Amino acid sequence: MLMAGRKMKTEKILCEVCDNHCELEVEVEDEEVQDVSGNGCMKGFIFAVSFFSGQNL
Repeated sequence: MLMAGRKMKTEKILCEVCDNHCELEVEVEDEEVQDVSGNGCMKGFIFAVSFFSGQNL
């Protein structure tokens, strides 16, 4: 259920952590990562969350 005032968007980014360079599809709602797909490993998931939270790996 989508709450009023909440903004969901889907972004595509390229993971830079390992040599696979997976294309990640990241669902972001209110500046918070809700889901990550396309990652070949957990490093990609962590990269996506860090990318959208402004943290450096």
